[in-house]
Amino acid sequence: MVERRITKTRYTSGRATISNIIRAAERVLAEQGHAALSLRRVAQECGLPIGNVSYYFPAKQQLIKAMLDSIVADLAAPMDELERWAADYPNDGLVKYLSGWMKFNEESRVARIYVEIWSMANNDSEVRAHLDQYYAHGEARVRRMLARLNPELSDEAMDTLSIFAISIMEGLMLFGNNGHRHARHMPILAAYAMDAVLHHARSPDSASLRSLVDQYQQATAVPIV
Repeated sequence: MVERRITKTRYTSGRATISNIIRAAERVLAEQGHAALSLRRVAQECGLPIGNVSYYFPAKQQLIKAMLDSIVADLAAPMDELERWAADYPNDGLVKYLSGWMKFNEESRVARIYVEIWSMANNDSEVRAHLDQYYAHGEARVRRMLARLNPELSDEAMDTLSIFAISIMEGLMLFGNNGHRHARHMPILAAYAMDAVLHHARSPDSASLRSLVDQYQQATAVPIV
C-alpha cells in the first residue's frame, strides 16, 4: 500500500512537472518568439535544471507536440459536448463551433504562439507533422458537423469545406486578434467566414463557384505590391 502511494505521488508530481514545462515553453514562445525557444531557456523559465526538462522532452520538437496535444486535451471535453448538442441543431452547432474557435484565436497570447509554431514548421518537418496532426482534429470535427448539416455533401466537398473553414479562421487570426489594428473588424470578419462556410455547405456546386474555379486555374501569379 505504501509503495502504491509513493508511485501515485511520483506520477502526480511528474504530471505537474510536465505541465509546468509546457506552460513555460508557451510563455517563451509568446513573449520571445521561436528563435528563443530552447530546452535551456524553458528550464530557466520554469526554474528547473535542464536535465529535468530534457528527461521529459529530449528535443524541442517533442515539446511543441506536447504543447499542441495539451491544447487539444483542454478543449476536447467542451467541444465533444458541443458536438453532441449540434447533432440536433446542426446549423447552430456549426456556428457555435466556428465562433468559439475564432474567439479563442482572438487572444493575443494564443495567436502569438500559433504564429511562432507556424514559423518553425516552415523549416522543420517534424514540427510541421505535429502541426498537421493538430489541425486534423479540427478538420475531422468540422467534417462531422458538415455531414449533419447537409447529408448530401460528397466526401470531396466535406474535405474541401473543412479545410476552407479552418484556413480562413486561422488566417483571420493574423488580423483580428486583440491588439491588432484591425481587431475592431473581427465581428464582421467572423460573420463573413461563417456565412461563407454555411452557404457553400448548402450549395456546394453552384455555377458561379465552378466559374470561379475555372478563372483561378487560368490565372497567372500577380506580385503583391
